Amino acid sequence: MTDELQEHLNKGMYGTPKLKPDEQRKYLGTFRERVDLTVTFAQLNSEKYYPAIQQELEEHPEYRMTINGSVDQDQLSQLIQIANSANAAFTCSSDLTLPHAASDLAVVIAAPHQAIHTEVVDVALRYPLSNASPAPTNEKDSKHHFSLKDLFHKK
Repeated sequence: MTDELQEHLNKGMYGTPKLKPDEQRKYLGTFRERVDLTVTFAQLNSEKYYPAIQQELEEHPEYRMTINGSVDQDQLSQLIQIANSANAAFTCSSDLTLPHAASDLAVVIAAPHQAIHTEVVDVALRYPLSNASPAPTNEKDSKHHFSLKDLFHKK
């Protein structure tokens, strides 16, 4: 058989070969160079990054949000509300081969057809949460202040 005939038979049996299938699987069907922001399942569970998702979609309404089909129903409805309020397009991928561990991607915001080459795409690196909580100004006003000294010494 000639190479051309073998290639034609392979396409008929296995389908057209995909370009970078592992990369497309990781980024929920798109290429890395098109991705603007990614959110993992663990980050989505914390609910602290929903404002960052909304901000990205409001800044770039032409981008498309792709949601992993394994996302919880409550989270899915929140993400759909965010996309609708930003007038952004979204899709929910029902591909069962997509990974869905805590470290895998739950949400990908990407440009639809052009490469944008965003260097930092992880939501935790792009929108770091401030862990610094304001210190209580008065010990009596602090409800969570407790020490062993308070047990044994009356004021």
